[in-house]
Amino acid sequence: MAEFVLLNVQQASLSTSMLPRPLHYGSLKLASRYLLSPLAGYTNLPFRRVVHDIGGVGLCTTDLVSAKALLARSRKSLQLIETCPEDSPLSVQIFGSDPGMMRGAAQFLEEYGVASIDINMGCPVKRIVGGGAGSAMMCQQSATIELVQQVVEAVKLPVTVKMRLGWDDDNLTAPFFAREFERVGVVAVAIHGRTREQGF
Repeated sequence: MAEFVLLNVQQASLSTSMLPRPLHYGSLKLASRYLLSPLAGYTNLPFRRVVHDIGGVGLCTTDLVSAKALLARSRKSLQLIETCPEDSPLSVQIFGSDPGMMRGAAQFLEEYGVASIDINMGCPVKRIVGGGAGSAMMCQQSATIELVQQVVEAVKLPVTVKMRLGWDDDNLTAPFFAREFERVGVVAVAIHGRTREQGF
């Protein structure tokens, strides 16, 4: 009998711990600690709305959006950030290697009304990496810290970073960057637990 009661108490504790709990995310107070990470080709508005309808998510993030294309107001980039009241709060993930463009894109997004900005340092795609963005940023420590700091200082919104463990097994720079990003005001870091060399 005692064993049965103990089992029920453990089950009750487990189910209670699975309930969404609030999360302070910089200046944001999210209703849940569960966040939808960006995934290119999937985290568009219809998908995010489905996730919100299911319930329990505190914040959804868009597909990665080029800072340069956003500043040029390209149709595709504007479609990627398309939102609606049911999609709130929303974070937009931007990528690029030019600090001025990244800063400008962040300021545009703040005026647009998003809740948070996420900087992509994880994309392993050759086209992105070849331009010095995505996971290539993990190889340029000083320039990357400066870029991230400029974005943080350009807006009042919470700024986050999604990155990989590093470029390869010999260059696992995520711990270094996480400490530096905290120092310059990034409110949260998400780490994809693979290196760029490992791909998706």
